[in-house]
Amino acid sequence: MAAIVAVASRSTGAVGLAARHLESGETLEWRAGEQFRTASMIKVGVHAAVLRRARLGAFALDDEVELAGSDRVGGSGVLAVLRPGLRCTIADLCTLMIVVSDNTATNMLIDRCGGVAVVNDDLAALGFPGIRLNRRLAATSPDVPLATASPAAFCELMARLHAGTVLDEIVSAQIISALRNQQHRSLFPRTYLAIPEPGDPPDAQGPAIASKTGYIGGCRTEAGLLYLPAGGGTVAYAAVADRLADHTMTELAEGNEILGALGAIVLARWWPGPGPVPVRDGWPAGAR
Repeated sequence: MAAIVAVASRSTGAVGLAARHLESGETLEWRAGEQFRTASMIKVGVHAAVLRRARLGAFALDDEVELAGSDRVGGSGVLAVLRPGLRCTIADLCTLMIVVSDNTATNMLIDRCGGVAVVNDDLAALGFPGIRLNRRLAATSPDVPLATASPAAFCELMARLHAGTVLDEIVSAQIISALRNQQHRSLFPRTYLAIPEPGDPPDAQGPAIASKTGYIGGCRTEAGLLYLPAGGGTVAYAAVADRLADHTMTELAEGNEILGALGAIVLARWWPGPGPVPVRDGWPAGAR
């Protein structure tokens, strides 16, 4: 805990962490029950809502949706720079939303579900009323945050995905598969020496990871599953650095450094064996 306190005390904003070793039930927590902005981490919740809507018969995952010029919104992703008229399946939009955090795909999925209120109803029905989507993504940054949640709520979502109880094992596996393939690795695992490719098991060089990040000015977030080697088990986690003075969007930003430090602490806490923990020299590993 002292290592987490040291990281939080150096922050210019607020830091939250919820991490749980799923086999032992042991936890590391700091301000875990507080509400923070989620940034694009909320897209995991949207994904779960889409799959629930599909199960209820609102649409099929192989239904095609045509990209309109009015759908395109800036920020992360690729659809905003592709031509109108492109046709994607709903499953394709889900993949784009998670793997490259596509904002346009996210809005198209929110609309397909029936809007923000329906997504929130689905999250509540799935057992996560504290994870709240407030609006669609916008070209500018409105005063109303995109979404809010506590690290504890997102850690529980990750734990339930691992258990196969977000709807059922098939749906949970679909979400985890997308999370294994998401391409941003500069937050929670930024200090790790190696991360296996999606589909490969963890090894002595590093853990496997399935996660979703969030990046906005003054805020960085990530929730995921950390798969340890050698029978070390799995850690569900959610980490947030919010209300930071540094609003830059580069990989050198304060929020990236904070989440990287938390990732090193969590890995050190549950890394199997006596070590060494596979993180870069000079990064905190003081949770052991």
